[in-house]
Amino acid sequence: MGMQYDVLSTACANGAATSVFNGPARVKGLTISYASGGTVVIANGTTNVYSFTAPAAAGSINVLIPGEGIRCSSNVVATTANATAAVFYG
Repeated sequence: MGMQYDVLSTACANGAATSVFNGPARVKGLTISYASGGTVVIANGTTNVYSFTAPAAAGSINVLIPGEGIRCSSNVVATTANATAAVFYG
């Protein structure tokens, strides 16, 4: 089975709403670095489709989305608080 599409990434700064991709896309994974209580929320336009809340200690995590990823039909927006993220999409 061949690759269906290219996978790209966008860096998301701390404390910001970042337009990851302006158009339909599938979120394939994330790399998140966080402080205690940090959050990352991925939205399809204005509808939240994924949310991460950090544990009590600072750290980092790689999030792999199974299957074909999370489909966002309008656009992909990542909102961070006390965290930074790289969002992988295609």
